[in-house]
Amino acid sequence: MSILSSMLNTEPKDIQLIVLTACFNEHQEMLLLQRKQDAHCAGFWSLPGGKVEGEELPLQAAVRELREETGLQGKRWRHLGKTSHVYDECSLHFIIFVCQCHDTTPFQAESEYAWVRRDDLEAYPMPEANQKIMVMLQMDELDEYLKEKS
Repeated sequence: MSILSSMLNTEPKDIQLIVLTACFNEHQEMLLLQRKQDAHCAGFWSLPGGKVEGEELPLQAAVRELREETGLQGKRWRHLGKTSHVYDECSLHFIIFVCQCHDTTPFQAESEYAWVRRDDLEAYPMPEANQKIMVMLQMDELDEYLKEKS
């Protein structure tokens, strides 16, 4: 018997690599999308994003997901951080990016949406997995990023 198989709770879980993007408009408001009713954590708010597909690099996936979900093309892409969360049914590994979208004219959300100041995020219920991400979104380094000109 291996050490791994002798440990409690070692049943294999569905492991998913997820990219999320904190997309900011010209007013330094961040885009939140409401999760669809047929999605995991339905009705909660989250950042645009989704699964990394095939041989895709995480940044490529983030750019694609933002475009598919909103029609937007971000600029000044930066890696913000990574985290993970284990639900009963799956293990999610997140890579979080930040970008700016000063031109929001092509915006077409595929779900309910809100442009929100970072100080107002607590008013939008989010999945448990997002709690560590919300801490990242309050970092001083993000303030510096948002002050820089595009």
